[in-house]
Amino acid sequence: MIELLLKFGPWLLVAISGVFAFITHQNGKIKVAKAKEDATNKVDAANANVQVAIDNLNSRKTADVQADADAAKTAATAAQERTNVENDQAALSDDAAREQLSRLLHSTNNPGSGQGSAGTDPGRG
Repeated sequence: MIELLLKFGPWLLVAISGVFAFITHQNGKIKVAKAKEDATNKVDAANANVQVAIDNLNSRKTADVQADADAAKTAATAAQERTNVENDQAALSDDAAREQLSRLLHSTNNPGSGQGSAGTDPGRG
């Protein structure tokens, strides 16, 4: 029996080592494949996040441009209204301008023609 063990023992040890090496190698391949798949999924998720960030940035830029355009339009409208008022005032004679100013100051529809702010604030005592 010892003679058989001495004769086939090294071959048996090599066979067991070979099986162990094969199993270890297969486990390594599986781990590498899983790591590669996880990395691919993470890269895909990162790319999706980048696209969302780009879309958000484009939306913000569009909103900023729209806000700037709205502000410019409002400023232009206000400037045009002021120019119209100034032109109307310039076209009036001195007497007509004086009369218009007097009407504005003594009108009951003029919000600034009443008592001072101390007289209209119900919170003051």
